[in-house]
Amino acid sequence: MKLVNEYIYLDISQNADIDSSFCVTTQDQTYILLTFGLFANDCLFDLADNNYLINIRFAKTYFEKYNESLEINIEKQSICCNTQTKLLDLINCKLTGIHKKIFLESTILFLLYQSQKSSLIFQLGCDTCAVLSKPTDIEKMQLAKNYIIDNLSNNITIPIIASAVGTNQCYLKKGFKEVFNQTVFEFIQENRMIKAKYLLENTSQNISEIAFAVGYASLSSFSQAYKNYFGITPLEQSKSIIPNF
Repeated sequence: MKLVNEYIYLDISQNADIDSSFCVTTQDQTYILLTFGLFANDCLFDLADNNYLINIRFAKTYFEKYNESLEINIEKQSICCNTQTKLLDLINCKLTGIHKKIFLESTILFLLYQSQKSSLIFQLGCDTCAVLSKPTDIEKMQLAKNYIIDNLSNNITIPIIASAVGTNQCYLKKGFKEVFNQTVFEFIQENRMIKAKYLLENTSQNISEIAFAVGYASLSSFSQAYKNYFGITPLEQSKSIIPNF
């Protein structure tokens, strides 16, 4: 590890074994240890297919000046775009001398703060980050929307959609919510249910065929999802429209 100052150490390395972006905090009697992983496929930023492991070590004596104890949350958690931005700043830092020391110390303190926020606040904070800044960004979200509508009968996942429209998973999830005010999952569910209702009311397909047509391999899963959405089961729906034929 490289010494930032007498209390803080930093190590940044590429690591091909990382399979998701994360933050983990641990501690012993002397140090607080922060470990961040940046996985290229779910990072908001282009890492040129490189995964990074960032290790930070604080001497606990650093915090004695506050005259308060620091409670450490050791739960592993995902990292929001604010945290990803700061990690990228560490990776790409070209400063030298005292300016570098000041920058590294302030950035690392921010990362410690982020790591100790509760999971709920952590995620809510991430939702406030705007990610779309170019017309091409919005176009990709529209392509994602069209892809979902065209593939409702298929197994649709975030990685599949992201690959189809040429973006990464984190950017897709945040950008889609920003453009359409719905999560990808909410949009998929809504359109599957609307299509299912239409097929029930306007075709002679049985419920199993309709379940398959809207992407459900299990009839029970489809029936439960339909009831959760409309308040009645597909069977009850089909019985209610028989007199109209």
